[in-house]
Amino acid sequence: MATFTSKKKGSPKRWKGQVWFQGRMAAVKWFGSSKADERNAIAWEVTTRKQLEEEAATAPEKVTPLVSAPQRVTILEWGTAYLEECQRRNTLATFKEKRDGFRRFIRYLEQTKGLSPDDTVESFDRKKARKYLAWQHDQRGPNCSNKDRKILTTAWKWGAAYLDHFPLDMPDSFLACQRYAEIRVPRYIPPEEDFWKVYEAAPEREKAMLTCFLNLAARKGELLKLTWQDVDFERGTVVLTTRKTRTGTAKRDEMPMNEDVRTTMLWLWQYRQGKGNHVFTCPVEPYVGQPYKTAAHVMKRLCAKAKVKPFGFHAIRHLAATILAQEGKSLFAIQHALRHEKQTTTDRYLHSLGAFAEVSDALSALASRGPASCHPFPAPSALSRKKDSFTRENEEKQGGGAKADVVRRNHGLICGKFIPTGTE
Repeated sequence: MATFTSKKKGSPKRWKGQVWFQGRMAAVKWFGSSKADERNAIAWEVTTRKQLEEEAATAPEKVTPLVSAPQRVTILEWGTAYLEECQRRNTLATFKEKRDGFRRFIRYLEQTKGLSPDDTVESFDRKKARKYLAWQHDQRGPNCSNKDRKILTTAWKWGAAYLDHFPLDMPDSFLACQRYAEIRVPRYIPPEEDFWKVYEAAPEREKAMLTCFLNLAARKGELLKLTWQDVDFERGTVVLTTRKTRTGTAKRDEMPMNEDVRTTMLWLWQYRQGKGNHVFTCPVEPYVGQPYKTAAHVMKRLCAKAKVKPFGFHAIRHLAATILAQEGKSLFAIQHALRHEKQTTTDRYLHSLGAFAEVSDALSALASRGPASCHPFPAPSALSRKKDSFTRENEEKQGGGAKADVVRRNHGLICGKFIPTGTE
């Protein structure tokens, strides 16, 4: 992975090509600072890596690094090697998230006096890690700081397991720092009536897509990548594919089609557009018949047309889970409808969505017990309310101690009792 950095501290930045091979830094080459130099650096990395792989295949015993292996791993070398491995193993979205996390870290090192990406990993101790995470907290918030801490901790574990000369006897500097208290924003789940307003505002092909999103509780990528080979009309099933797994391995789940999905799929097959094999294609000019790439603006446009609060495709998955929970479906059924590997994931999922039907039933058993079952709290009379207001105004003028007395007096009036306060 070509990086834009300085060869020496204070010198102009240039593009640096570097190739890791068999766990070692095999080659390094410096280029200029232009866009053309960036392309040349990337092309050199690809060519050099291919050359080393060919030499290793023909004569493994003769392969030697083009430069001597460093005895200590720098932060830049560690990050580059880890991101190259992530690019091979993870999905594009996961790779971009990790890459952006390291870019922020490298930028911080370049801008901070006394630090540099060329510093060794050993030199970046817990104190420096804490300062970096605190800076992220102040700049971007606690949630983002914790996310970068997770990225760097995972990279540290990988380096300790697979990188030569990585400091094995040194504890993880980022893991030693405590997480910040996060600010959780409740997930927005659209009311079912808002979903149907959006459905009515959508053109026919987008209505078909919305029907499948709701009835299959599907993720966006699962439906946009759906092909006709994944639809089996004879068996009445649809195969949804996702890479949302621990290792990024593609996972195929066969889901039954209900009557709405089957009718929709038959209509889409009869009136399919384009020469491709995708089930859902764009109905808007000039992209008619082409498969969706991200469908980023579809829901924003439809929500604006329907005049409802904006929500996305994943919110429809949340809505489907909420409907299933409200209909009293078992946790096992909801887990398999959402295609979660673990039931604990479904449990946390429903809890975060506020699906508390069973909890509400359980807490209802505590109601209407004891004297409260037949003793409605009386409203104070007009005279007592007027007297209470006059007393509160006078006593609040007297300062701190009287305020506590007012609170106790009010509590006594609400409960239908009189609590002596010593000021009568």
